[in-house]
Amino acid sequence: MIDEWTGTYRLQLHAGFTLRDAQRTLPYLAQLGVSHIYLSPCLQAFPGSMHGYDVTDPSRISADLGGEAAWESFIEAARAQHLGILLDFVPNHMSASQYNAWWDDVLERGPFSEFADYFAIRTAPHESFKVHICTLAHAYGESLEKGELVIEARGGRPRIVHFDNSWPLSAASWGALLEDRDPHSRACFAELMELQNADPDRARYRRCIERAEAVLAEAAETGRLAAAIERSRRDPDRVDAILRQQFFALHSWKLAGELTNYRRFFDVSGLVGLKVEKPAVFEAAHARVERMIREGQLDGLRLDHPDGLRDPLAYFERLRGLLPDGRLYVEKILENDERLPENWPIDGTVGYEFMAKVNRLWMDDRRIDAFTGTYADFTGHTVNFAALVRAKKREIVESTFSADLDRLSAAALAIARADWRTRDLSPRRLREALASVTTALGVYRTYRTAEALSACDERVFAEAVQRARMSATNSGGSAFDFLAALFNKPKLDAAEEEFIGRWQQLTPAVTAKGVEDTTFYLFDRLVSCNEVGSQASLMGISAEKFHEFCHYLSERWPRNLLATSTHDNKRSEDVRTRISLLSEIPDRWAEALHLWPQLTAPAWKNRTPDRHAEYLLYQTLIGAWPLSQERCWQYMLKACREAKVRTSWHEPNTGYEENIRGFVDGVYAMPEFIESLEAFIAPLILPGRINSLAQTLIKMVAPGVPDFYQGTELWDLSLVDPDNRRPVDFELRAQLLDRCRSLSAEDAVEDWDSGLPKIWMTTRLLALRRRRPRDFLPQSGYQPLVAQGAHLGNLLAFGRGENVIAVVPRFSMTVNGDWGDTVLPLPRGVWVNTFTDARLQGSVSPTDLFGAFPVALLTRDLA
Repeated sequence: MIDEWTGTYRLQLHAGFTLRDAQRTLPYLAQLGVSHIYLSPCLQAFPGSMHGYDVTDPSRISADLGGEAAWESFIEAARAQHLGILLDFVPNHMSASQYNAWWDDVLERGPFSEFADYFAIRTAPHESFKVHICTLAHAYGESLEKGELVIEARGGRPRIVHFDNSWPLSAASWGALLEDRDPHSRACFAELMELQNADPDRARYRRCIERAEAVLAEAAETGRLAAAIERSRRDPDRVDAILRQQFFALHSWKLAGELTNYRRFFDVSGLVGLKVEKPAVFEAAHARVERMIREGQLDGLRLDHPDGLRDPLAYFERLRGLLPDGRLYVEKILENDERLPENWPIDGTVGYEFMAKVNRLWMDDRRIDAFTGTYADFTGHTVNFAALVRAKKREIVESTFSADLDRLSAAALAIARADWRTRDLSPRRLREALASVTTALGVYRTYRTAEALSACDERVFAEAVQRARMSATNSGGSAFDFLAALFNKPKLDAAEEEFIGRWQQLTPAVTAKGVEDTTFYLFDRLVSCNEVGSQASLMGISAEKFHEFCHYLSERWPRNLLATSTHDNKRSEDVRTRISLLSEIPDRWAEALHLWPQLTAPAWKNRTPDRHAEYLLYQTLIGAWPLSQERCWQYMLKACREAKVRTSWHEPNTGYEENIRGFVDGVYAMPEFIESLEAFIAPLILPGRINSLAQTLIKMVAPGVPDFYQGTELWDLSLVDPDNRRPVDFELRAQLLDRCRSLSAEDAVEDWDSGLPKIWMTTRLLALRRRRPRDFLPQSGYQPLVAQGAHLGNLLAFGRGENVIAVVPRFSMTVNGDWGDTVLPLPRGVWVNTFTDARLQGSVSPTDLFGAFPVALLTRDLA
């Protein structure tokens, strides 16, 4: 285990970048100075997976990544370079596909499967076991008529096939397929059908299955199975009759929100929720990871989407038992002033909340009114972000998660009817109240359990109920009273615990889909605000607020990861810092928005312009330029579909999309516009890069562990995935790193365009963290420093411990090099600028600090 965490470096593994490829980067990453390689999920996933979050077999390393041999080789090479491993792990869900043997077994054997209780499948008490799968390209009947549902034999067993998907036929239905006339065979299949419609008797079922499999094997050997399958191809009625005998039912993908009865990862039907709260499921899901821990291969785990778990605290406690000395980081999204639960036995989050705060440092909120006015005038869109969030969350609840809402409403109603005091609650009003409270919840989720209710959760739920009451259009007060009383009960019975638990697993999905994946593509006043873990309505942050947050990290979560770019970002750090500069020049931005529509009007080809899409396009071009036409179009297509206004993934509007495509293509074909765009961007490039260096410096000195997303040690102008998962040129980075060894600060800033200043600074700071680990210990503390003079608000400075000070400029376009009488009083002693070797003491001017390099890291001269 590598004890000192100086920095983590995220690598995205997939078939195009395997463990062998990752291994080849290790010497470079060791020279760069990071201490830990932060790997994306590496267990066996859906073939061709580009992310690894769709695990099919948690007991082995992905074949796409090179398998077990590649893993062992990678571990050995990492140890040789003295690099630790932080592994991304997915406890919440698995792939719902034929490649997942557990899932396949459940679909074939239903409640008789040993894995039936592994997955969060919700069948009503009065219904027989049936999984509703919504993945068909067309409606069920149309799919049958078109011949898109066919029976095939694979591995000697019949399956129903739909393009690339297939599902196993239950043994009880083999008789209907084979039309077997043998009385013993018919009796076997009849008994299976009887069992299928009765309470599960697994022992009896296994005995029947053995006889049925013998019949099937004989049919396959004699050709009767192939003949029966061939007959079925010409008979959709027969295929339908066979499908009606399954433990699953197939539906159009468009009905997923209404019919799916298993917990999904958000709205992804191809990912099914795991019940890791059950010991057997926990053990099976963590089999390979537990072995890694036992063999000392892991220094920590990054836990994906813990808010999807039934009881995160219980899960963390059990996992901490497996990894007592390693680190546990959770992908937890916190709202602006929300705090992590103090009793979680973890080391912190993956850093979204840090990114949200540091990102806002480069936005000038003094000009927010002018900026907001320009946005509203150009787009005609509302600037009431809170109202937009409520509206979009409600739409998501009633569409994407309508089946979940129906089931939860039924569960709440059953609880109400069990008590004479609430027996006559209106089902309609109870459903309405539940939807309203879900929509009004101000955080991703609460963590109430049967016997524990924190004061924080009590307050959050009370606030949600109050907001929901205020927006209610009917007199459903008694329904709100019932929900409030239920949530606040000192102790929950089994039915109440089940209802609250399932509701708490739903609310993060509603927020993620309603806010991140919808509202963020609608409210684009300043799109650098619209980031995972951020609130798009918040522009700017005071130095005092930022210092307060860092002090909190130092006191409570000093090992927290500090991210500025991740694989989940809407935009990379360098795109955001450039776009944020618009907040400093609202007048110039307004002038551009007056001119550019005139220049680009012909690109709309006499169609009604979509000013929202146009506004988004201009900001995107400013942030990511130079941006290829195809990358731009792919981003705009995704953004328009996510917005769900004129088109969507669910209902693509090809006419509208062709209109947007035509506009994008037309804009790129207009030299006059491109010339104007580049003239607008030119003065933003250097200030944007300075802000990027400042942000990186803060990340590397603030309390916590700096995290680097692959490739971002140079300028990275990436957009939302899949754009941010393009191949990284590690050879170029290694060459630039070699150059860094002999360069001074003055030399480094002579080559801005290559990204040399960023990698030059990064490797020096990582080396400093290695040389002086005591200055960055959890107990080192955090001390804000305050400048004096006319531009005191344009300097951000803080100390770590007694011997390190970071100083960065803010709003450099506004200052424009004229710092006036601004100075920074330094603590007593002599301080050395790590980047320039300049020796400083007393009160120093920004010119002294930034004359040779645009940010400063000072260390006390202990000689």
